[in-house]
Amino acid sequence: LRASLVHKLGSGLAMLRASANGVQRVEPKAKAAPVAARPAPTLAKAPAAARTFGVLSYKSIAKPEELGDDENMSLADQEPQEPLPSTGPRRMIMNPLAPTSKAPPTPALGGAMPPRAKAKANTAPEKRPAPKEELQEEEGILDNETWAKQFEQKWAAAMGDTRAESGPAAKKPKLLPTQPSGPPPSSLLATPNTPAEALSKEPVSKGDVGAILEEHPDWATRCTIDPARPGQPQRLSVSMPEMGLGDSGLSKWCAWMDRRLTAERPDRSGEGSAARNRFRATNVDFSENELGVVGVKALFLMLEKHGIRCEVLRLTGNMITNEGVRWISKYLTCSSQPMASELILTRNRITGEGMKWLLGNLVMHPAYPIWINDTKRFLPLWIKAENVKLKGKAGYQVFSSACSTLSCSVCLCEDNGAVQCGPRQCVNVGCCDELKHNCVAHISFVEATEDSEPLPAPSPHARLIFAAPGRGKPKALPSGIESAVREEPRLLYEDDDLAVVLKPAGWSCMPQPKGVDPAWAKLKPLARRQQVGELLGQPAAAPLQAWLLLHFGADPNNDAARDQASDRGIAHRLDVDASGPLLVGKTLRGYEHARKQIAAGLVKDYLALVHGSLEVERGECHAAIDASKYAETKRVCIGPSGQPATTVWEVIAEYEEPESGERFTLLNCRMVTLRTHQLRVHLQHLGHPLVGDKLYGDGGIPSFCPRLFLHKMRIGFFNMEGHAAFEASSLQCAPDLWRALGRLRKVGGMAMMGCGAPGL
Repeated sequence: LRASLVHKLGSGLAMLRASANGVQRVEPKAKAAPVAARPAPTLAKAPAAARTFGVLSYKSIAKPEELGDDENMSLADQEPQEPLPSTGPRRMIMNPLAPTSKAPPTPALGGAMPPRAKAKANTAPEKRPAPKEELQEEEGILDNETWAKQFEQKWAAAMGDTRAESGPAAKKPKLLPTQPSGPPPSSLLATPNTPAEALSKEPVSKGDVGAILEEHPDWATRCTIDPARPGQPQRLSVSMPEMGLGDSGLSKWCAWMDRRLTAERPDRSGEGSAARNRFRATNVDFSENELGVVGVKALFLMLEKHGIRCEVLRLTGNMITNEGVRWISKYLTCSSQPMASELILTRNRITGEGMKWLLGNLVMHPAYPIWINDTKRFLPLWIKAENVKLKGKAGYQVFSSACSTLSCSVCLCEDNGAVQCGPRQCVNVGCCDELKHNCVAHISFVEATEDSEPLPAPSPHARLIFAAPGRGKPKALPSGIESAVREEPRLLYEDDDLAVVLKPAGWSCMPQPKGVDPAWAKLKPLARRQQVGELLGQPAAAPLQAWLLLHFGADPNNDAARDQASDRGIAHRLDVDASGPLLVGKTLRGYEHARKQIAAGLVKDYLALVHGSLEVERGECHAAIDASKYAETKRVCIGPSGQPATTVWEVIAEYEEPESGERFTLLNCRMVTLRTHQLRVHLQHLGHPLVGDKLYGDGGIPSFCPRLFLHKMRIGFFNMEGHAAFEASSLQCAPDLWRALGRLRKVGGMAMMGCGAPGL
């Protein structure tokens, strides 16, 4: 292929064409004649040639020090010129023989190119001085070096460079692409995908509040903060409906508000909820802003960071999906205090599975239903989430199924004639008692039909803890095995790719264990059961990977169970002496999905028996956990250099040892974060170590309890079809712990009334 470029030099046309020796210049046949001087530089029209534009090369860009003072000239001072045509690529017009009294302005990056000057049709062409070099022919070819010298001279003269008067310009070195010396400035970077990165990490002083408000006056008028009162959280109001923020705009607002709140209350000390809940919002309204997952994540990370509790949280008319509900749920359950009293999610993209996930997070949480000091009652959270997918009979069926699966109840805003349910009161008979119940939400947008089954009535909050074992019931020993050191794992949930396995105490989850034979997957069913029996009876802790291989490995579809690299499908772990459900992958794709669910956040509720009596009925611990020495010591510690960790707890029952009179407390704990040994080290930090904890306790095991009293009671996740799945394993799924409580005397707590708790 042959390519030619047209470049205007003076009033004539110089042809550039590719050859074996590089780019070369071809002189035109016609010669130009001089014309009268004009105020502005002009270009002549070449005879028998179409109107073309020159090509800008790297040599035609002047260095900053070579630009004249007119480079900073305002647009009003420039001479009006004809704009370039709007179609096609925009190109620069170069005229090295133009008058040098005024240097032509050089466009800035991203700006418009200089307009092309007009040329009269009846004007004689300007005579061009003969070059020093001799042309080979009329259409002869100049060598590259000669042409380059001419070009440099003429260009330097056109740009007013005095070096052109003393001789030909020196040949410039070839420019090569180089790597940038550093990252681009932050102002050129897009909004980060992780909204937490948008929050300010720089210290902000109290005096910066005024400057922060001046950055966005419209935001400042819509977001008000009242002066602080001693011992009280600051009151604030956020009214940002119909602002057209979108995800990027809301991320910027969160960064701005983060700096403002830090400047308002820079002193943040203590670990209790009073230190964290520094602000209380009467209203947080971001309706009609086209918010998606990124914006919702940014908003609730900021609200959680500053401990902002909302009376009304309004997110009407956005694009919030089930993934956005995950972040809303994490915010609502991040504290032992309720983070909102009313939640308005009308006209979003939330399905029934999203509502099930929201309810599943509220179930068994210490803060819900909400305790009202004035009425001495527990009040369900007020939720409005009308949309086309949650209407009529289909919407009622969603909550009926969710209540049955989650062992909870919801109130459909009853009316007894005189009064009716509202955000500040509930007239449901089952919710009118001082005993904490399991009615976690007011659902004000669903009505029961005449032929529909009634929803479950409210029952005691702690009943799920002591319920029947269900699918977690211990299995019979394999044939030929008379006794066992440990129980066999059980399946609580199973689909084509995932499974929830109840791990009893005495099974190890350490990665890549020894003694797991891949040939076990090819054994006959009877031989596999015999191998399971050997694992149940061996003195040392048995690897859970061995049971997964024996149970799932024979199925050709369960490739994760046979894959040693994926640790037989184990995606997270439990201590050897602890018991509870684990999410595992049967297939490799299920294993990867399980890992993503763990990164996004699982719902985890634990039962723990601790030494002593706690002064309050519920609380939280936010001590950072340092696991830097875990590999050497198999312990973690509390330290400022550790990772942030949050544990929320509530008292279920108080027990007393009949002989010694020592007090013990049974706690229900929600793990907001998932750190190594988080619960054990947090309870030790609170001064109430776990019963039977050899690492973080006093080292002794009491006579009534054979092991560490720690049992995971619930787990929640989304399966690969997008369905919210919650599996519970009551205390009866751990018979040794159930028997241990039966040896103690019940002396207090909500388990005293109608919960079926064991004890003397």
